[in-house]
Amino acid sequence: MKHVNFKPVLGLVAAAVLSACTMMPKYEQPQVAVADTFKYGTAETGIQASSLGWQDYFADPRLHRLIDIALARNTDLRTAVLNAEIYLRQYMIARNDLLPSLTANGSATRSRTAQDLSARGNAYTSEAYNVGLGVAAYEVDLFGRVRSNSEAALQGYFNSASVRDAAHLTLVASVAKAYFNERYAEESMALASRVLKTREATYGLSQLRHKAGVISAIDLRQQEALIESAKADHAAAVQRREQARNALAMLINQPLPEDLPQGLPLSRQFKVSRLPAGLSSDILLNRPDVRAAEFALKQANANIGAARAAFFPAIRLTGSLGTASTDFGNLFQGANRTWSFGPSISLPIFDWGTNKANLDVAKLRQQAQIVAYEAAVQSAFQDVSDALVAREQLETRHAALAKQSRAYADSLRLINLRYRHGVSSALDLLDAERSSYSADTGLLAAQLTRLENMADLYKALGGGMKRLTQDDTAQTAE
Repeated sequence: MKHVNFKPVLGLVAAAVLSACTMMPKYEQPQVAVADTFKYGTAETGIQASSLGWQDYFADPRLHRLIDIALARNTDLRTAVLNAEIYLRQYMIARNDLLPSLTANGSATRSRTAQDLSARGNAYTSEAYNVGLGVAAYEVDLFGRVRSNSEAALQGYFNSASVRDAAHLTLVASVAKAYFNERYAEESMALASRVLKTREATYGLSQLRHKAGVISAIDLRQQEALIESAKADHAAAVQRREQARNALAMLINQPLPEDLPQGLPLSRQFKVSRLPAGLSSDILLNRPDVRAAEFALKQANANIGAARAAFFPAIRLTGSLGTASTDFGNLFQGANRTWSFGPSISLPIFDWGTNKANLDVAKLRQQAQIVAYEAAVQSAFQDVSDALVAREQLETRHAALAKQSRAYADSLRLINLRYRHGVSSALDLLDAERSSYSADTGLLAAQLTRLENMADLYKALGGGMKRLTQDDTAQTAE
């Protein structure tokens, strides 16, 4: 058997091995001028927000069910997930350009040559068979153009995955805050109903005292006004509840299910009462929007490598290895082996101005991404700082309002007893009722603000999801 020449195949393998360098600039993470620590950060030990799943943070089973539905059906999140899948497929396409495209082909022909066209002087029938493997226009990536494009596609996928994570985190916080508003409205309705019953009972007693000439009609009219005020507050709370439910329906992309579990009161919405923030501002690196900005910067870095490679020659290889014969029985005989090898090279000559402009654009886009990264870090630092300072002050304010509410409630109880025994005046009772109700509504509103702050802080610290690390994402891309 005749020796087969494998030099063309070895040439393709060698070219692929040589395609290992790129002209991308070395990536350096930008240094952003932010404080090393947060002013109101805590040194508490314990689990960090970034590693705390939302199931372990929020306590209400009704809220858990709503978040589960939202994560499965919300249109914004589904769009972000699909966009990440698109970028993953685009990366896979770009990565495949690093390897030769090997195709198998086979053909069989049978033809008859006319007598007048035959060199033999008579008509005849001929057969031809051909099978083989071929590589078409494989680019030898000596200067890293293909590798840079592949890296840019990979960083684009990481960016889209981080955007997806940010949408996930935003959705969890949005559902929680909408649900807190629903629970707040329901508790406001309950408070207004309790106050209304109390005022109606007091009004019944006052009517008797008015008939007896103990109090004036003015006192009676003032109590009637308070009753109507409680009714108006109840109606406003009903409106807030329905609007919160509409917001929840929008977030979960369906009407609220009727089989939702029983909800917990506002005072029992969280499994942890304090969320450790840690002292270091490095906590910002847990935020998906900061990671997305960094991946966008790395993508711009890779695009510079591709733009630089455009100045250099592009070498492409085309080759095939197979066998051919006019007799199918002899098709795989050694003497019928065939091969071809055809390298080509293209060198830019009159494209210098275009390539230079493309490189300048790539560098400017990299600078723009640096600015965007700095802005993302600064914005994240402000979000965390604002949430931390709000937490400190809201805790203090909530504690003070709770004491105030208890004091006014006790004062109302005592004045009500004195009023029933004719010691306190109707004006004293009206003032006490107004003060107690105002304190209770203020405490309820402060509780809602405190819960919303805990949800905002959880989001600002980058918690609430099981996200992929860069290494995990790379394995997924493979």
